Amino acid sequence: MKKFLVLIERKPSFTGNFIQGHREFLQNLRETNGLFTAGGFEDQSGGAYVLLADSFEEARSMMNRDPMNQENEAVYKIKEWNAV
Repeated sequence: MKKFLVLIERKPSFTGNFIQGHREFLQNLRETNGLFTAGGFEDQSGGAYVLLADSFEEARSMMNRDPMNQENEAVYKIKEWNAV
Protein backbone atom coordinates (compact mmCIF):
# COMPACT_ATOMS: atom_id res chain seq x y z
CA MET A 1 0.00 0.00 0.00
CA LYS A 2 1.16 3.48 -0.86
CA LYS A 3 0.40 6.62 1.15
CA PHE A 4 -1.23 9.71 -0.32
CA LEU A 5 -1.40 13.04 1.46
CA VAL A 6 -4.63 14.99 0.94
CA LEU A 7 -4.33 18.69 1.84
CA ILE A 8 -7.53 20.67 2.35
CA GLU A 9 -7.66 24.46 2.36
CA ARG A 10 -10.94 26.13 3.19
CA LYS A 11 -12.15 28.80 0.80
CA PRO A 12 -13.54 32.14 2.03
CA SER A 13 -16.96 30.82 0.96
CA PHE A 14 -16.64 27.79 3.29
CA THR A 15 -19.98 27.13 5.01
CA GLY A 16 -19.26 24.05 7.11
CA ASN A 17 -22.41 22.39 5.76
CA PHE A 18 -20.47 19.27 4.75
CA ILE A 19 -18.37 18.74 7.90
CA GLN A 20 -20.58 15.97 9.32
CA GLY A 21 -20.52 14.07 6.02
CA HIS A 22 -16.76 14.61 5.83
CA ARG A 23 -16.30 13.12 9.32
CA GLU A 24 -18.49 10.14 8.45
CA PHE A 25 -16.51 9.65 5.23
CA LEU A 26 -13.24 9.59 7.21
CA GLN A 27 -14.70 7.19 9.78
CA ASN A 28 -15.75 4.83 6.98
CA LEU A 29 -12.24 4.97 5.54
CA ARG A 30 -10.83 4.14 9.00
CA GLU A 31 -13.13 1.14 9.31
CA THR A 32 -12.11 -0.15 5.87
CA ASN A 33 -8.37 0.47 6.42
CA GLY A 34 -8.22 3.19 3.77
CA LEU A 35 -7.15 5.95 6.18
CA PHE A 36 -3.76 6.20 7.88
CA THR A 37 -4.32 9.43 9.83
CA ALA A 38 -6.31 12.67 9.66
CA GLY A 39 -6.72 15.98 11.44
CA GLY A 40 -7.59 19.64 11.20
CA PHE A 41 -5.18 22.55 11.36
CA GLU A 42 -5.09 24.49 14.62
CA ASP A 43 -5.86 27.76 12.82
CA GLN A 44 -9.09 26.30 11.34
CA SER A 45 -7.87 26.96 7.78
CA GLY A 46 -8.33 23.35 6.70
CA GLY A 47 -6.76 20.00 7.40
CA ALA A 48 -5.12 16.93 5.95
CA TYR A 49 -5.46 13.19 5.81
CA VAL A 50 -3.37 10.30 4.57
CA LEU A 51 -5.00 7.67 2.39
CA LEU A 52 -3.77 4.13 1.89
CA ALA A 53 -4.20 2.96 -1.70
CA ASP A 54 -2.51 0.92 -4.41
CA SER A 55 -2.33 3.75 -6.95
CA PHE A 56 -2.69 7.49 -7.39
CA GLU A 57 -5.88 6.93 -9.39
CA GLU A 58 -7.44 4.88 -6.58
CA ALA A 59 -6.48 7.50 -3.98
CA ARG A 60 -7.85 10.34 -6.13
CA SER A 61 -11.11 8.43 -6.57
CA MET A 62 -11.34 8.02 -2.78
CA MET A 63 -10.64 11.73 -2.23
CA ASN A 64 -13.27 12.72 -4.80
CA ARG A 65 -15.93 10.90 -2.74
CA ASP A 66 -15.30 13.19 0.25
CA PRO A 67 -18.56 15.14 0.70
CA MET A 68 -16.68 18.31 1.66
CA ASN A 69 -14.75 18.25 -1.64
CA GLN A 70 -17.07 20.86 -3.18
CA GLU A 71 -16.07 23.73 -5.47
CA ASN A 72 -17.33 26.47 -3.13
CA GLU A 73 -16.12 24.85 0.12
CA ALA A 74 -12.45 23.92 -0.11
CA VAL A 75 -9.46 23.26 -2.33
CA TYR A 76 -8.26 19.65 -2.23
CA LYS A 77 -4.76 18.62 -3.32
CA ILE A 78 -3.34 15.11 -3.34
CA LYS A 79 0.27 13.96 -3.45
CA GLU A 80 1.86 10.54 -3.19
CA TRP A 81 3.78 10.68 0.06
CA ASN A 82 6.91 8.70 0.90
CA ALA A 83 6.33 8.90 4.64
CA VAL A 84 8.09 6.41 6.89
